[in-house]
Amino acid sequence: MNLFIIVYLAALACYLYTRNRGKKIYRAVNKYLMATMYLVLAVTMILKKNGFASLHTLFIAALIFAWLGDIFLVFDFGRGGDFFLAGNVCFIMYEQIVMLTNGKKWADFIWTFAAAAVLLCFFILACQKWPMKFKLGKMRWPMTFYLSTIITHGMTGLAMALLLPGTNWMVMGIGSVLFMISDLILTAYKFVFDNNVWLVRANSVTYFTGLLLIALSTAM
Repeated sequence: MNLFIIVYLAALACYLYTRNRGKKIYRAVNKYLMATMYLVLAVTMILKKNGFASLHTLFIAALIFAWLGDIFLVFDFGRGGDFFLAGNVCFIMYEQIVMLTNGKKWADFIWTFAAAAVLLCFFILACQKWPMKFKLGKMRWPMTFYLSTIITHGMTGLAMALLLPGTNWMVMGIGSVLFMISDLILTAYKFVFDNNVWLVRANSVTYFTGLLLIALSTAM
């Protein structure tokens, strides 16, 4: 496992170097390596521990959608986003079912939807008040819909980390929160701050660290 983490972080360092170097092929190699690593680790650990139990199949589906999002996002932002959206929905369902099966009630984490709604309202109002700053154009409502899924995913992960006992659930929850943060940063990078290099690096670090934590949680 230590070797896995070292290779993964080395690939991330290479990705940060190649991310803005102009040639997508170099970036794609590093990105696809990390995506395949987190997918293989998580699927292997889940099948080893649980087999094809229905609940964990939902988690595997979420990771496969995330992997497909990584594959397509390099060359097609819209198609990659579609796969990530599907992955977010699967993550939300999985994490909520986990909390329910571990003795929690809907009332214990209903605040996650309220928090997501508040953040989305701020985003919509900001787009209306500063249309020249938030340059989403025709992507405004598709991005609003996507952000509704990733924010709900992140808030659900936060609830899991806070409410459930066990290091694995805390690690998975923190990974989900980092996943959410990475997409908020990506939105700012793509539509607000005109390709700021530090934002794209922050997006890469939070995203791939988040997926690493989610994958590592299956081995705990």
